[in-house]
Amino acid sequence: MSALFWGHRKRISLQAFEPDHIPMLHTQLNHLDLVGRRYLPDEFSDDLPLSYQEIEAIHKKWTEKKKGFNLAVTTTEGGELAGHISCDWGWDTHCPQVAVVIYPDYQRCGYGGEGLQTILNYLFQNTPAYNVSGWVADWNLPGLNFALKCGFIQCGRSRRARIREGAYSDDILVDILRDEWTVNHEESSHGA
Repeated sequence: MSALFWGHRKRISLQAFEPDHIPMLHTQLNHLDLVGRRYLPDEFSDDLPLSYQEIEAIHKKWTEKKKGFNLAVTTTEGGELAGHISCDWGWDTHCPQVAVVIYPDYQRCGYGGEGLQTILNYLFQNTPAYNVSGWVADWNLPGLNFALKCGFIQCGRSRRARIREGAYSDDILVDILRDEWTVNHEESSHGA
């Protein structure tokens, strides 16, 4: 990946996960406010507390990912682990899927938006990506509003895709096309 991608931003740095992140991951990924929206590898429950050994296994999967990446979101001032961002492209590099998770103590500080814009800039400027998508559970209105604020549009729904607290919930699909990002990117560049 290019140096642009790895460079420090105003308030955050995106970096590879390191072994010293594991204790903080254990604390943050078990925070009650993140249950159901941690965006973990498929073999791990997103609804249950995770053991330290499971966190180590998640860390290992994240650091060994072949068709995508998981990055730690750290604050530039203090170097605290504030969240994680994942990008997966499976079989098709022009349609990656992204997920942004900012840990509760760091939410509403702009870290998620800055991290997502950094990832979108990287994907649209350095890869063949044309459609970047993500999904949000229908009960996660702050997550949906975040995606829409960052330029994504609601483009689909998987009905009754999961169960939360004994009731079905839908997954809402959001995406942004390269053309839409280009317009948004140019507008924000001229406004700066």
